[in-house]
Amino acid sequence: MYKIAISDLDGTLLGPDHKISPKTTDTVQRWVESGHKFVIATGRHYIEAKSLQKALDIPIYLVTSNGARVHNREGEIIHQQNLDIDIAQGICDTQFDDAVQINLFTDHNWYANYCIAELDEMGLDAGFDCVAADLNVLDKSNTIKIFFWAEARLLQPIYEQLKSRYGERVNLTFSLEKCLEVMHAGTNKGEAVKAVLRDKGLETADAIAFGDGMNDVEMLNVVAKPVLMGNAQKALRQALPDAEFALSSKEDGVAVFLDKLLTE
Repeated sequence: MYKIAISDLDGTLLGPDHKISPKTTDTVQRWVESGHKFVIATGRHYIEAKSLQKALDIPIYLVTSNGARVHNREGEIIHQQNLDIDIAQGICDTQFDDAVQINLFTDHNWYANYCIAELDEMGLDAGFDCVAADLNVLDKSNTIKIFFWAEARLLQPIYEQLKSRYGERVNLTFSLEKCLEVMHAGTNKGEAVKAVLRDKGLETADAIAFGDGMNDVEMLNVVAKPVLMGNAQKALRQALPDAEFALSSKEDGVAVFLDKLLTE
């Protein structure tokens, strides 16, 4: 039996409505009450993840912004990495297609060159809302990550451009087909999960993890038991061909899988 379960949020623990179902809430609570540990690992900001943790009504570690921040049960930061100032400034100074939305996260704010309803509707009602701003003039010293939101055909050239410009200094990942994230090279959910396990005195052999996107691949490669959602991205399926599958997020896949472990 695994001692700790780590789960992505969107497309994994959350349903298509971006909410956690009563069934999943009940299962996670029983998992923790039975002596196991549970961790959320998401690309979302800490403020949003914290609101969901409150909904679960259990104190847990939170891996947020794709591993750029890790908070313990008391809300203290135990691991953090920011995007280098010159890279953040260079990206914001670059001219991209007008159809590309550019977002910048700090510890307290979410800024964008313009806000769009599609992303606002994906919010968790945590009071963490997009603020339209001139990204060029913002202070870049607390840039957690930058992400681009656009059609895939517009994002691939940006991926190639930034990879060529910054090379090994950045981690570029598609968390969704329409979302390209830019982080410090050492930032990913895998390194963050290692920090959680060290802090808890656990080994990777003790861990099971659930994910659906390419921003989950490092995390899934770290743990003893990687589990892909039934709705996982094709690229993730190809990257982890031997991983086991859960039902889709729409079918409460994480809850069903954990329920099975609890009865073994």
